[in-house]
Amino acid sequence: MEVPPDTVLIFDRDEDLLVFESFVHATNWIEAIDVDEGEYTAGYTPDGGVLTLAAPEGPEGPVVLTRTGSVDLGDLEQRVARYWRRHQAGQPSREPLQTARFLIERDNRPRRGWLGRVTDRLRWS
Repeated sequence: MEVPPDTVLIFDRDEDLLVFESFVHATNWIEAIDVDEGEYTAGYTPDGGVLTLAAPEGPEGPVVLTRTGSVDLGDLEQRVARYWRRHQAGQPSREPLQTARFLIERDNRPRRGWLGRVTDRLRWS
């Protein structure tokens, strides 16, 4: 799977990682109040392009995501490695692009509802 060209990686203060397929997806999902309160600590493109998150109209307004024009691949790689150690324990660490692909594929995978899971358990009991 190819990662979309406008893929966004956002880190929160718990070092968790959110990956969005575009700037639009990111700004539609992220809430201005969380940006205003400093919940998100860093934003990048998969190649290390640095992004800024802002809520210029305060906690009730829109979220704005902007490219800064600078690149910090080293910091992105360190953050991704910490994410794997902290949130994907037991899994091998992956580079930023592979991580973005992994999380997009995971989040787009169809999930079985609770009824289907219960039926499967009863069927195999």
